[in-house]
Parts: sequence; C-alpha cells; structure tokens
Amino acid sequence: MKSALSTLARVLLSLVLLGLLAWLFRSNLGASWRLIRTAGAGALAFAAFWYVVFILVSSWRWQVLLAARGLRFGIFYLARVFTISLFFCKLLPTSIGGDVMRIAYTAPKTRTAEAFSATLLDRLIGFTSLMFIAVVVAIGLFVASAQSRALELTVLGVPFRGPGILGLLCAGLVLLILVMLTFFSDSGHRLVNRVFGGVRFLRLGQRLDRAYDAVKQYRHHRGALALSFAAGIGVQATLAFSWYSVARSIGGTVPLVYYFVFIPLLNIVVNIPTIGGLGVREWAFVLFFTPNWLTGHLAQEPALATALLFLALDLLFALAGGMLFAATGRKTQGLPSVE
Repeated sequence: MKSALSTLARVLLSLVLLGLLAWLFRSNLGASWRLIRTAGAGALAFAAFWYVVFILVSSWRWQVLLAARGLRFGIFYLARVFTISLFFCKLLPTSIGGDVMRIAYTAPKTRTAEAFSATLLDRLIGFTSLMFIAVVVAIGLFVASAQSRALELTVLGVPFRGPGILGLLCAGLVLLILVMLTFFSDSGHRLVNRVFGGVRFLRLGQRLDRAYDAVKQYRHHRGALALSFAAGIGVQATLAFSWYSVARSIGGTVPLVYYFVFIPLLNIVVNIPTIGGLGVREWAFVLFFTPNWLTGHLAQEPALATALLFLALDLLFALAGGMLFAATGRKTQGLPSVE
C-alpha cells in the first residue's frame, strides 16, 4: 500500500508541475514550439554526442568501482546496463529503479553486497563531484565578476545573492563529504548495527551490515575512489556540454561557463520525488537561465524550448534503454572477468 501511494504521489506531482508549467507559460508555448521547430540539426546531433559521452564516462566511473571489488565487466556491457537504468529512472515512477537494475545486472548471487556498495558509492561520489564543480565554478564567477548581482536567483519572490548561493553550495558539499566519511567509519557502522541490527524483517539488519562492511572495504582502494571522483567531474562536464548544445540549436547565448554552475544544481533539484524529475527539470532550467543579470540570459520562450528539447533527448535515450532491456541478458557468472 505504501509503495502504491508513493508511486501515485510521484505521478500526481509530476502531472501537477507540468500542468502549472504549461498554465504559467501558456502565452509562451506557441513561440517556444516555433523555436523548437527551427532547432538546428547539427547542434542537436552534437548534444546527442555529448549525451553518449556522458553514458560512457558514467559507465567507466562505475566500472572502476566494481573492479576494485573484483567485479569485472566490459565498458560497453556496463554502458548498455546504464542506458537500461535510464529507462527505469526516466519513464517509471520510481527514483531508485535504475539503481536496482544496475545492481541486478552486476551482482552474482554471492556478491550482492559488493555490487550494491559500488552502485551506492557511484551515486554518492557523483553527487559530491557535481557539487564540487558547481562550487569551484561559482567561486570563480563570483570573484571575477564586477556585477553586484552576480549569481542572484529569486525563488518564490525571495532573492538569493552570490554570497548566499555560495554558502548554500559549500554547505551542501561539506554535508556530502561528511556523509561519505560516515560510510567509511567504524563508528557509523556500529551505530547502524545498534539501530537496525535486530531487525529480522527481510533480513534487513543482516543485509545492512553486509552492505556497510562492503562499502568500508573501499578504504583500501583510494585510487579507485580518486578516479571515480575525477570521472564524476567529467560526467557533469558532458551534461553541461549537452545542455549548452541544445540551447545553441535555437540560438541560446548564455556562456558555457554558467552551465557548469547551474546544470549540476539542476541535477540535484531533479531528485525531488517525481517521475525522473519530470516537471522539476523544466522549472529549474527556466529559473536558472532567465535572470536579467545573467550574461546572454534567455527569454522565457527559448528557455522553455531548451528544456523541452532536452527532455525529448532524455526520453529518446530512455526509450533506447527500454529496447536494450528487452535484448540484454545478465552477465554475472563469469567472474573475475566478464564480457
């Protein structure tokens, strides 16, 4: 019942957000549609290219973490699985379905904890790296800019200016680092055991103990963690290039550097429980890229058109993931080397 209610809530929230977006921008929809129809094919193809690079870099980051625990898979097999996970993330009403599929396609029966820990760390390191790149670029923009309103956003009538935004970004980065350190901590492990160790339902206590122990093993694989973090920065860069290319296809003039600040923020915002961030992503892009202080800022029509075009690109790869799901079998028995 809880699962059904959660799913229903996500669907309703996505529909409400899309409905509000359409209603508030009802006078802009016609102009946005005309811009979409004139989008340059070359720039859109370049956006799709960067999206493919995003999948490959994400898969390599995941491969590094899996290999550190002795789970060896070919990069193209993991890229197929990653694309399958996009189908479950983007087109189904769940926020963790994609991660579940990634574990299912890389976990031998006796190595579930290792596959889970690699996927969990991949997610945590991804969040940390995207926050890191947003902080670094935002600091650079704020220090270099002569504008008193640099990095100002107005949310629900409340202005957030440069220092406030930088403070929030830095606080988020510190929080993520603390969470990461907690997962590697023996004290944190003991606390989890104390709270959940006695839970026998679905062997939850035992499973959490195994998963925590598997994550802690990465303390002995610092090179893999460093490579994963570096790859995470590459992942965010490829997404920024993809969004920038989509905007350029309809004549967008916001400099690329701002995409390195706002696209990581957008990728955090879309984790609000909806269907793959549907509605939230479009809201966030229009909010981030239309302020008057922003160099080459977008009018509402091209901002909405850009968001809808990227949504179409996102759904295109998600549908490709659905087709791969029908054709890709699990390869979890050929350890230590698969593919």
